[in-house]
Amino acid sequence: MSSKNTIPFDLPGFEVVRVDSYDDLLVIQAHSTALEAICPNCHQSSHRVHSHYTREPRDLPSSGRKVRLVLSVRRFHCPNVHCKRKTFAERIPQVAPVHGQRTIRLTLTLQAIALEVSAEAGRRVTQVLNMTASGDTLLRILRRTTLGPFPTPRVLGVDDWAMKKGHRYGTILVDLEKQQAVELLPDREADTLTAWLRDHPGIEIICRDRASDYAKAASAGAPQAIQIADRWHVLKNLGEALQRMLNSQTKVLRLAAQQMEQPTGPPLTIMTPPADPMPLPKPVEPPPFSEFAARRQLLFTETKQLAAQGYSKRAIARQLHINRATVDHYLRAEQLPQRRPPRQISKAAPYQAYVLKRLEEHDCSIHQVWQELQSQGFSGSYASVRRLVQRFRPGDARRLRRTQIAPPRPLSPRQAMWLLVRNPEQLTPDQARYREILCGLSPDIAVAYDLAQRFVAMFKQHQVEELDHWLQDAQHATVPALRHFALSLRRDYAAVRASLTFDWSSGQVEGQVNRLKVIKRIMYGRANFDLLRLRVLQPP
Repeated sequence: MSSKNTIPFDLPGFEVVRVDSYDDLLVIQAHSTALEAICPNCHQSSHRVHSHYTREPRDLPSSGRKVRLVLSVRRFHCPNVHCKRKTFAERIPQVAPVHGQRTIRLTLTLQAIALEVSAEAGRRVTQVLNMTASGDTLLRILRRTTLGPFPTPRVLGVDDWAMKKGHRYGTILVDLEKQQAVELLPDREADTLTAWLRDHPGIEIICRDRASDYAKAASAGAPQAIQIADRWHVLKNLGEALQRMLNSQTKVLRLAAQQMEQPTGPPLTIMTPPADPMPLPKPVEPPPFSEFAARRQLLFTETKQLAAQGYSKRAIARQLHINRATVDHYLRAEQLPQRRPPRQISKAAPYQAYVLKRLEEHDCSIHQVWQELQSQGFSGSYASVRRLVQRFRPGDARRLRRTQIAPPRPLSPRQAMWLLVRNPEQLTPDQARYREILCGLSPDIAVAYDLAQRFVAMFKQHQVEELDHWLQDAQHATVPALRHFALSLRRDYAAVRASLTFDWSSGQVEGQVNRLKVIKRIMYGRANFDLLRLRVLQPP
């Protein structure tokens, strides 16, 4: 152990008198230099010392070692005879709070660590820095943090975020000019946002998605503000409308895939299938009416009854504990949608020995063998033969991919939707040909393609004057999904038109939501709303 009287150590209001150095600890003794103190009750100054006592708060580490202060402070007589306190302890607010076990600067450092890396990760960081604090201690420090008032933003961005996806949601409010989150609301109800907007007058522009609750809240809480529908969300709604249309065009998608296939190759050598092939297996009988099917039927019936009583889709989903998409699916159907039947045994199974022998004896492709079987009356698909070979001879599947002779699979409605909205210059030759075939097979798809291209160009080039013409053409189109989409734009006409006039968007809000998700996921299950709000709203 060694000691000395002076060190370069800043301790406001105190004079260091001794430093004791141990292996992992510094003990610094100091006494107060103030000549008088102020009574905390009557606020009168006193210089009459009553007694002395010591306080031992922990301080920031020094040279990798923990620091403990031994501070000699005094008690004073209160000069005011009418004061309730006869004596009072000397306050040292520049060093440590009343009854505090840590100095203010150590507490602020722990607070900064907790704000940045959360409680459990912060606990591990403090161990490395010799400022040991438990996760609960960091949480208590974090909860005592107060946020200063945020000035009312001129341009406000609004969006929702998921506390528990599919169950509970909140609302985030962002100052788009300063790119800073200004508030988190515990739900996404219109009344909550309306109350906040009324408490913060002066907002001039509100950027939002096309949710009806946010539109109502903005109109009621800030009627003077210009509402702007986010362009990305509007284009997303267009894609959803096109996808709904293509969901009823699956036959066209299959026909387009068949027309895309133009097989080429050497003349086929037709071989006769075996005279007495294995008998085709009997189809698998559908399972009996199970308890699960009965529950689905009950949920379907209750969904219809609640909808008839005036319940919203959200209320029905909450009451029946099912997804809102399921509620929407049930309400659109006249009767309970049937589950997809179980897979049947492959039609190619009886010809397994023939197919494998044919591929071994002759250097031909699976596609050729499938055509040979078709010429002899085989009604199965190419995919069934291909799956059969993949199961027993994986090498032939790899050779098939190398030669690229497999017929293209039909695009899903979502994949086909992208062909309709993307710029033709962004499509590959095969994609462009697929789109042309789709438009040739279905007049509705051709009309939807023309309207989609006009709509995307209008939004990319901010062609405000084209909006009314597009809405009129879409409302008279033969595609029901686009007519409904145009009607929804009519209901939100002012906000959609403003999105073509102003450059503001919700891009910064989406970035703040992504930041919120990151913070929520690193808090190890302790992301309660109050803690999450502190961390999200803390200025960078």
